[in-house]
Amino acid sequence: MKFIRQDVVDPAALPAGQGQFDIAFYGREDLDDRSKFSAPLSRSLARRSALVQYDPLRFELKVDGISFRGDDLQDVVRHFPATSIVIDATTMEFPEIALILRAYRRLSFQPARCVFIYTEPAEYVRRPAGESPAPGSAFDLSLGFRAKNAIPAFTPLLSGGNKAHLVAFLGFEGARLLRVLNDDDGHFYTDVTVVFGTPPYQATWDMDALMANTRLIDQFSPSVRFSGANNPRGAYLLLQEVDRGLDGSPCNRLAVAPFGTKPTAIGAALYCVEMDRMRVVYDHPERKAGRTRGVHRTHWFEVE
Repeated sequence: MKFIRQDVVDPAALPAGQGQFDIAFYGREDLDDRSKFSAPLSRSLARRSALVQYDPLRFELKVDGISFRGDDLQDVVRHFPATSIVIDATTMEFPEIALILRAYRRLSFQPARCVFIYTEPAEYVRRPAGESPAPGSAFDLSLGFRAKNAIPAFTPLLSGGNKAHLVAFLGFEGARLLRVLNDDDGHFYTDVTVVFGTPPYQATWDMDALMANTRLIDQFSPSVRFSGANNPRGAYLLLQEVDRGLDGSPCNRLAVAPFGTKPTAIGAALYCVEMDRMRVVYDHPERKAGRTRGVHRTHWFEVE
């Protein structure tokens, strides 16, 4: 796999309507200003488009209304043949991105050229000033978390003889990784590295993420790393570095928790698809409508 482009683009200058890609995949577009902006932009780049939704309770990926088992994705490529795809990363969640990538980069006859469109928000919505948030909950982003169910194809077994080094990309919701580590209680995740998005999209956002996760750092004392908030390649290379360092360590598995920015989740999804023994830790948040306001920069990430 090769990263061939990571740019901030002017949406008005993109060749909209020319259909240079075979198909565009997008998610729910009624959440906020940027989802309403990004999904139509991604659709305009391709000759056809399909809404993608993942059901973590049924382990099913629904594409354009057709349901596919998460562990049997060959039929996705047969129903929607393509050698070039657009993924609207603004609106698609991590499981949807990872499973579409697996279908088109691992299970297809030839790995598809893949472009990700991601639009930053102008701001994230904070809780009301009069409300006293618990540590790690200053931002009002999710209604709840739907399941702890694993994502098919990214669930290698952990056991007494198969321990994992967990790499967690962190954001504003500090309780997410705390729940994972408290539930595990040291049984399977023997080494933990947390990654903050630095440089951030905007000044102070990295400090907001750090403050949201202060309790976690105090309680578990993980290793701390940094990778650019808008840099999928940086996230990919960080995982590759940690993975290569497993030789000679007590861990023989690498696990990733993509709880940070969407570009770092893209890098994590790409690495998971490329490697067979990756385990994904995900809690399937139910994103809150109006969680962000405004539209900021739009990014074009491309791999082949």
